[in-house]
Amino acid sequence: MPLSADFRWLDSETALRDWLAGLEPHTPLYLDTEFMRERVFWAQLALVQINTGRELVLIDPLQVPIEGLRELVEGRHLVMHGCSEDLEVLWQTTGRLPASIGDTQIGAALTGSALQSGYQRLVEDWLAVELPKGATRTDWLQRPLSAEQLRYAVQDVQYLTPLAERLRERLREQGRLSWWQEECARMLREATRAPEATDLWRQVKGAGKLPPDQRVVLQSLAAWRDEQARARNLPRGFVIRDQDLLQLADRKPDSPGELRGLGLHPALIRRDGDALLERIQTADFAHPPPAPTGPPDRAQRALIKRMREEVGTRAQALGLEPEVLMRRRWLESLARDPETIPEPLNGWRRELITEPLLELMA
Repeated sequence: MPLSADFRWLDSETALRDWLAGLEPHTPLYLDTEFMRERVFWAQLALVQINTGRELVLIDPLQVPIEGLRELVEGRHLVMHGCSEDLEVLWQTTGRLPASIGDTQIGAALTGSALQSGYQRLVEDWLAVELPKGATRTDWLQRPLSAEQLRYAVQDVQYLTPLAERLRERLREQGRLSWWQEECARMLREATRAPEATDLWRQVKGAGKLPPDQRVVLQSLAAWRDEQARARNLPRGFVIRDQDLLQLADRKPDSPGELRGLGLHPALIRRDGDALLERIQTADFAHPPPAPTGPPDRAQRALIKRMREEVGTRAQALGLEPEVLMRRRWLESLARDPETIPEPLNGWRRELITEPLLELMA
């Protein structure tokens, strides 16, 4: 049964150290975070909520030392919900990741729930408890936190323990517990992966249709923008907008006057004009990045349609959403190059869907 809503508030180094001293090293922690990333590149951790199974704890990361948060995370098994962003923020803040995780969103999907089921929905479906959503988008950096914020924060972990226990039992009954462990291990491995600087141009809307000379310039400028966004702690679009990058790649100005003629914001030209011109002039035109893969051709589209039908049939037999069994990007990748199997299609999916699809393709 869920714990009561009483909780411990830790907002000092002494309080956190004393609490950690009484915590068994191998105790799994049911955890959630609140963070703010509006108008910044690096998200700021604002609150850590924990359910130990015996008590509810709220930790104020604005007051406690980073070393204590590292001890909280490192070597632990953390159970969270939809935790890719939580892992990212914990990694950015502490430089540490847990030894293992259990993501209840993934676990629920493997029992037959929708791929992106929210925490409130699962608590209602599995525990018959309806949770309010009012404090989701509030200022978590304000102090003191409001009663509504505290209530919301506590409820985010109050029901996480019984939810995870129900999911774990259902997965065990279905023989899918190892699937959950595999998916969560993959998520943990991917938590520290970042796109290569030389590939960031692909994230610019409209980049896929550019000719080679423009791709070269855009590649150089997109890498520069990312460097500046990190250094200035600003969203990439606050450094320079996508449409401005595309315009620079198209026109390739070579003087401040030509920059001004493009209609760029004067403040951008004053601050970064010289750097932009240098990036354009030093772009490696001899080695343009390869163009993005185009849409499937007619034969591939026909094959993909047959493969999707097979995925749908097998997913229905397993009681899974088709996207849980096979994501669209994996399917298209397999159709284009069956010799290179996407990593998620090994493991538990290999026998269930990868091999049947390879036989279908053959």
